[in-house]
Amino acid sequence: MSPVPSLRAWFREPRLTPAVLVAFALALFLRKPDSLLVPQLYAEDGSIFLTQNDLVGFRALLEPYMGYLHTIPRLIAWLASRLLDPMWWPAFYNATAFALWLAVVARSFSPRLPVPPSLRPWLALAFFLGPQTGEVLFSITNLQWVVAFLLIEQAFIAAPTTTTQRVADLALVALLGLTGPFIIALGPLFAWRWWRAYRDPAIPRSQLFAPGTQLALASACAAVQIWFVWRTGPHFTFPPFNPSHFFTVVGQRLLIYPVFGDDLARRLPHAFLALGGLLPALAILLWALRPHPRRLLRAQLVAAFLAMMVAGVYRSRPDTWHLENLVFADRYFYLPRVLLAWLLILEFDTAQRAVAWSARALLLACAVVHLKGYRLPAGPDYHWAQHVDPIRRGVPANIPTLPENWNLEYRGRPSPK
Repeated sequence: MSPVPSLRAWFREPRLTPAVLVAFALALFLRKPDSLLVPQLYAEDGSIFLTQNDLVGFRALLEPYMGYLHTIPRLIAWLASRLLDPMWWPAFYNATAFALWLAVVARSFSPRLPVPPSLRPWLALAFFLGPQTGEVLFSITNLQWVVAFLLIEQAFIAAPTTTTQRVADLALVALLGLTGPFIIALGPLFAWRWWRAYRDPAIPRSQLFAPGTQLALASACAAVQIWFVWRTGPHFTFPPFNPSHFFTVVGQRLLIYPVFGDDLARRLPHAFLALGGLLPALAILLWALRPHPRRLLRAQLVAAFLAMMVAGVYRSRPDTWHLENLVFADRYFYLPRVLLAWLLILEFDTAQRAVAWSARALLLACAVVHLKGYRLPAGPDYHWAQHVDPIRRGVPANIPTLPENWNLEYRGRPSPK
């Protein structure tokens, strides 16, 4: 039997089979293979999560960094220290981050997501196909920027119907709510979901328990993170706000760099970077809110986009960035770009053919322009195995890690009393 009819049948009703999962895993792996083939620590992987776990163990879960808790990376660091020799810790960190990346991609196929089945493969590809500097790929330090999308999905995923689903939903909200500050920005989406259920006469009051408990848990997590931000968060001093440069950088990072590539994104006139990046993005958001059977889903994605953009630019102040450096702080635009891609993918089957083909063409441009750099270059190999003996012995050492010129200042373990 020819594979072409089978492939066409699969695209009409896509399913996440083992073979499909392996295909996505391979495509994801090829973006940054050295992370798994030559695993090394990246940034705070070592200087924060490894060292603090080494010093205080499980209690490091309660240690804030940059003003908030990081539950998932700290759990990964704790598990590695309990299960493996230090030589294997970077491999465990990166492999676990890769597995969680793949889980986020695979969840696009969940039947609980209110999206047409035929669009699910494209929604999954939106997470890693196209613009990618590598900053958020396969490190526990920046894993929070990827798994936060699961919080967004929790705001519009179908209500749980089994005990397993209810427990899994609550566990997700708790873990993700205490990993990064995203629950502060995205918490209103949970309130919106509960309010819609409460106001809908077709929903029995007995079915308000699931959105109500998720809202309560999300609120508790947000309160915890707000407390840490308020009490321990770093207070940055920025120069006066520069609106012209702000809009130029945001337009460049949001749409110009994804569509035109890094070379043109650095050389195009500043006015084009601002207007050419922001006006089409605004048009996509406004078009998504038109009367339509999917208007609610699109409105939730628009709300998530606005929440992530406002929180991100408030925290990072893009008007202080250099236009030439597209790698710096690219993580702040990762989720907004994925959300824009989802809004465009939801137009693939719209009745207005011009809109459908425009959405396809725009995303195809994003994929093709960045195809040459699909496999990201490997960083320098610092030969982790040659530096692990001080960690085994618990004595101070200065250990080189990624990114280049970053050092893990290992402080050693306190002597047992």
